[in-house]
Amino acid sequence: MVSLSRRTSMALFSDPNDHYCQRVRIVLEEKGISSEIITSDRNNLSGEILELSPYASVPLLVDRDVCLYDSVILMEYLDERFPHPPLLPVYPISRAHIRLYIKRIENDWCSLFDELLNLNPKEAKAKKTRQSLKALILGSTPIFKEKAYFMNEEFSLVDCCIAPILWRLPLVGIDIPNDAKSKPINEYMKRVFTRKSFLESLSETEREIRSV
Repeated sequence: MVSLSRRTSMALFSDPNDHYCQRVRIVLEEKGISSEIITSDRNNLSGEILELSPYASVPLLVDRDVCLYDSVILMEYLDERFPHPPLLPVYPISRAHIRLYIKRIENDWCSLFDELLNLNPKEAKAKKTRQSLKALILGSTPIFKEKAYFMNEEFSLVDCCIAPILWRLPLVGIDIPNDAKSKPINEYMKRVFTRKSFLESLSETEREIRSV
């Protein structure tokens, strides 16, 4: 087994079922970065990962002598190390806004989605959590209607965070209505789900969740 500290090329330790891992894979594909994707089970991590990740988690990125964890840190590192195409705006205020959107998505959407994954779908708590997440997503319809991507005309790191959650909605029993009111969200999903970087980021198990 190769020691992480001795790897000569970039390697991403990624769980093929994890939305936090997929967001990093999208960035890699968006920028055309050559890297080794090492399949990892977040519930049964290898000794290599446990040695270098203080939180015992994936995604974990190794870039020669650099070892990074936390998906947002990984995405920003990749965006700065490989600046084209940019996934964060040029201006500081715009960059700060993108970071705020990511923070809100993580605090609101991701927290509820992660909770649902760990609940029995038949439990009353699961039903309430499912309703809360669906309400948050549908409540964002005006935002999806405003611009081509989430609060931006260009594809950004926010979209890298949102797309994996939307793709996985069938896993937690949430469907977006196919009606006029939800049209902006459905159009957004079609736009990002057919994007080359998103399609190429999908693992085999993720592809089975839904068809494009």
